[in-house]
Amino acid sequence: MILKADASYLEWRIKVFLAQDKVAMQEILDGAPIHDDNQKAFGLSTKIAAKTFLYRMIFADAFGERGYNTPAYSYANDPEFMQTSSSIKFWEKVIEKFFEKYQGIKEHSINLIRSAIETGRIESPSGRFYTYHQKAKWDGSLDWPRTEILNHIVQGFSADIISEARLILWHRLLKRGYPLDKVLLINTVHDDIEIDIDNNQDLCYNICMEMRKAFQDTPKAVKKHYGCELNVPMDASVKFGWTLYEPEMVKFNSETFNEDWRKLNKWNFQRKLEIKKFML
Repeated sequence: MILKADASYLEWRIKVFLAQDKVAMQEILDGAPIHDDNQKAFGLSTKIAAKTFLYRMIFADAFGERGYNTPAYSYANDPEFMQTSSSIKFWEKVIEKFFEKYQGIKEHSINLIRSAIETGRIESPSGRFYTYHQKAKWDGSLDWPRTEILNHIVQGFSADIISEARLILWHRLLKRGYPLDKVLLINTVHDDIEIDIDNNQDLCYNICMEMRKAFQDTPKAVKKHYGCELNVPMDASVKFGWTLYEPEMVKFNSETFNEDWRKLNKWNFQRKLEIKKFML
């Protein structure tokens, strides 16, 4: 049985923490349907478009340039967003609406780029240093790598959070006395942690609970190891299944777990019968 804990909105939560954006922080604390709300607020065609737009804006240049080779130009010419609009002016207005709503995000992005240009480096809350210099653009001119500047601190600190969650989980499994030959920490991929366990209902339930709790406890670990007050809560969505193929995995819910477990094992039994018939 494979269990996978996927950090919820990790990069967005980290950006919100770094920016201390009050609106975004309140949305997270309230458990608001961020993508649904932003789809309506920004006039986007689908929830998927709203989600992708949000994550791209984490790394978007907030200095307000217009025209060619800008975020608005990119959205207008991206097949993923052309269903909403292929107008640069439309996307300029959407970006303006985004930064009007999330003013803290805008200010953080501007200040981060300015700091990197002035000092040639930035430092993450975990003490990582990133150094920068001007690079040649497509037209041969030199400019600062603004996307990299905005990206590195978010991606880097997100990786630190995953490392903290993995260590919390591993130490907790050892402390609880789980047999390591039946509970194997097999991988971390981007913002998720994967565990292979024996086919046991109680074991599956308990480990799913432990995996989510590990992510929820990361602010305490960040405070202990980095002296940093991570005042944006962390969380994870946990799934379980016989493979890592997403459509075949079941989202863990403590209230419906017993029925979900029964259905998953029934489905797996039927699949084995079909495979056996095929092999005969």
